[in-house]
Amino acid sequence: MSAAVVARRRPRFFGAVSGEMLKISRQLSFWLMLAGALVLYVVIALAIGSAESVKSQVKTDPVAFAYTAVDVFGTIFQIGSGIFLLIVGSRLFGMEYSSGTIRIAYARGMGRLHLLFAKMLTLAVVGVVLLAAYAVLSGALLLLLVNAWTGKTDAITGLPADFWRDLALWAMVQGISMGVAILLAAAAASLGRSLSFAMAASLAFFPVDNFAPVLLFLGSRIMGKDHPWLDITQYLLGPNLNVLLNHIEPDHKAHAVFSGPLLPVDATHALVVIGCFAAFFAAVAVIRSSRPDVLE
Repeated sequence: MSAAVVARRRPRFFGAVSGEMLKISRQLSFWLMLAGALVLYVVIALAIGSAESVKSQVKTDPVAFAYTAVDVFGTIFQIGSGIFLLIVGSRLFGMEYSSGTIRIAYARGMGRLHLLFAKMLTLAVVGVVLLAAYAVLSGALLLLLVNAWTGKTDAITGLPADFWRDLALWAMVQGISMGVAILLAAAAASLGRSLSFAMAASLAFFPVDNFAPVLLFLGSRIMGKDHPWLDITQYLLGPNLNVLLNHIEPDHKAHAVFSGPLLPVDATHALVVIGCFAAFFAAVAVIRSSRPDVLE
């Protein structure tokens, strides 16, 4: 067999991506999570639609209503998409190790980093589609509600340019958050080399990270001094992600659901901390994937 034929038969990157897409589409858990999220979304939408205070705010201050809607629906997406991508990502990265099929992929000529990056790109595409679908669904819902309450859609279509700029910043922050979640799932799976470890480690990371400021605050009170206890909160991933949007919006200040650093930080500091964590997760995933165990 000629070298040209062998080269043509080697796995291709976008072929690997389509294969990973197929894996995700055939996971029952993927569709069950989407169905559960849709049911929860409908319940929340009904609750918002029946709130009299929300109806009156549309008529008196449509800009404030729009920002409140972004805060509410944005928080739902931030939490839901993070959990969704961590679970789907842990399964996608970890199941190859747990089932042993990663040996078959390598034996057929699939490069180690080739496979890792294909999985990352697949999850990135899923995240972008998820964000776009959520934005369209939420926008359509708000238009229907506003039209039902006021008889027209001017409260949404007539919003100032500043609102749409802030909405674009919100989308950017969601993209950063989803990217970090994907890298965390990849790092956990590569480090533990099992589905169960990847799932447990990735899902536990953000609850621990977001609860850490409470423990550090208690430690500062017990010890009777703020340093270094409160300083540590400035370098935690979750708290910096929580306040990032608040710092990059020039006028409107988004409401963070979870706690931020206990000492002041600015947008540059938050971006640097997030970037360092993302680089660390990526490095762990790449190094562990490129240097697998001998038996693999």
